[in-house]
Order: sequence, then structure tokens, then C-alpha cells
Amino acid sequence: MAELRRLVSRRRARTEAGKFVIDGPRLLVEAVAAGLEIVDVFAEPVIDLWADLGVSIGAPTWTVADGVLANAGSVVTPQGVMATARIPEPAPLAGGDFIVELAGVADPGNAGTIVRSAVAAGAQAVVFSTGSVDPWNPKTVRASAGALFQIPLAVESPVGERVGADPHQGQPCDQADLTGPLTLVVGNEARGLDQAAAIDRWVSIPMAPSVESLNVASAASVLCFEVARQRRPCIS
Repeated sequence: MAELRRLVSRRRARTEAGKFVIDGPRLLVEAVAAGLEIVDVFAEPVIDLWADLGVSIGAPTWTVADGVLANAGSVVTPQGVMATARIPEPAPLAGGDFIVELAGVADPGNAGTIVRSAVAAGAQAVVFSTGSVDPWNPKTVRASAGALFQIPLAVESPVGERVGADPHQGQPCDQADLTGPLTLVVGNEARGLDQAAAIDRWVSIPMAPSVESLNVASAASVLCFEVARQRRPCIS
């Protein structure tokens, strides 16, 4: 269990071991369905693992005492099942015309929500640039609701125009043409996207004057679905 605690709490431990933690039965099912390599499964006696999950997992399964996972995990209300899995290798982007880049997004909950929105909107890959939170942080994994298992994490973002999100400059997103190949870039929660970043053009989200800006995860979701809306085939 000591290794499990290290993997939960330390990015360096996850990087060195090449493993991350899955917290809860639903995420474990999503990971298995996505073909991730499960290394170990830990379950409390209250969980009838195979009946509850409805899947077969070819990994060692360890029964632990009640309360043990609460001490190792990162959630207030543990769900009785945790597992470790191999971190997939990032790879150069093979193709696609819409990806999302996180440039300095620091909060794991925001990062996971952005990944979830990117997948739902049809993005082909996500990039976590230097300075962003670890995508395999347990809170990021949980906030993505399994979406992190469904999309490649690319090592770079060479797709089309680099479109930067900013609350105070750029063309309103519902007036901008977002139908061509593009990389949507979103920045840090407090500082936003660096004005000196390599951006080809900026877009903003039209808002009521009384609102200064949106949370980065909310803004990214709006922009991802504006891209999806513009690319949806018109039916006459």
C-alpha cells in the first residue's frame, strides 16, 4: 500500500514507475474497455468485484481491510476499489484536424474536465504542455470520467492554426471561422494564456458585461463545442 500512496500523491513516483492510480469501479471498467494495462487491483471485502464490475481483469487482485483504501486514496468517500495501470506512452500526432492544448493549466479538476469536453466535442488528441498539471494525477483522471483513456496524449500540437482563448481580445467565437484544422490553446487559471505565446489568432467568448471571465474549464468547454457546432453537417 505504500507504493499506492506514493502514486496517488507524487508526480515523480508516477513518472518513475510508469504507473498511475485508478480510483473507483466505474473508472476501472472504463480503463479495461479502453485496453489499458491494469497492473494490480485492490478491493475491500464489501465489494463483490467481479459481480459489481461485470468484466474480467487479468491482473492480480488483492483484498484489503475496510478503510485501507481511504488512507491511500484521494477522495473523501472512497468507493472500495483502486487499481494501478501502466501510463500509455505519448506519441507524435498521426493525424486529425482538431486538438486541444493545455498551456499551464494547474488544477487537476480543471484539466480533467477539459479533457472530457475535448473528447465529447470530437477532438482527436490533447496536449499537456510544460507547466501543466500531470494528466495522470488521480484528480485529473477522476474529473475526466474516463475520457482520458479514450484520447491520445500527443507530445506536440502541430495541427493547423493555433487559436488562443482569451476573455478580453480576439474575435467572438461564434463569429470566428473554426472549421479548418486548428489547435485550441487554453491557459493558466490565474494568468490566462501568455500573450507572447505562439498564437496565430485569438478568440473570445461573448459574455454579459458584469462577468469578467469564465473558469478555464468552462471556457474550454464552450469553445470546444463551438468548434463541434461549426463542423456539424447542415441538414436541409
